[in-house]
Amino acid sequence: MAQENEVGDALLGAVAGVGGAVGAAVGALFRADAALDKTLGSTQGAGARFEVQKDTVLASGKIINDQLALLKLAYRDAYAKLRVTLDGADEVNEGIAIAWNSRLVDADDSYSERIEMYITSLTNLVEQLRTSAEQYGFNDEEISASLGVRA
Repeated sequence: MAQENEVGDALLGAVAGVGGAVGAAVGALFRADAALDKTLGSTQGAGARFEVQKDTVLASGKIINDQLALLKLAYRDAYAKLRVTLDGADEVNEGIAIAWNSRLVDADDSYSERIEMYITSLTNLVEQLRTSAEQYGFNDEEISASLGVRA
């Protein structure tokens, strides 16, 4: 599987280099994926902790919730553009489109699926911060002003 992903990444990377707007989008996804791996690589897993105190819980939650909302909008707007369709393509280009779609949106470990998992993770973090804010004694109005309405 790892070798298959490496070959697929190499093929898609080569196509992205000459693929115009779609290639640029795939290149951006590759860069975002690498940055996400670098940023979250050491924080993923059961032992990951995000600590806040009473004086930072609402501000931290607001930042994360605001970024989550922007990510959801960007993802919703970009999702439809991720699928590659090539009407009347030859076998080589049809195969490339299938590989591209698998890596971008179809496979269980696609970029799209990873973004959805990240959105779920951030949503859960906001809910944990909401619970912490309640435990710190903030009222519903204060919490909703920073973290929005409960999902």
